Amino acid sequence: MKIGEAWLVFNDINNDKYTDEEKGEAIKMIADMPTHNSITKAKMLDVIKYLWNLCFEEVKEESDASARSD
Repeated sequence: MKIGEAWLVFNDINNDKYTDEEKGEAIKMIADMPTHNSITKAKMLDVIKYLWNLCFEEVKEESDASARSD
């Protein structure tokens, strides 16, 4: 994968047309870049959420009002 393709995959991380392996390779290539000026904070957060979702299953918590029994 070339850096241009990695950039495209990284910036469209939730697109199902890319495999998890392609996404992983793109993330690694982008992470290894000396600077990240062209990557927005929103795109970085998208990738963090993508990686988090690979590792964990989100558990919905009860609302504060129903969780309190004061």
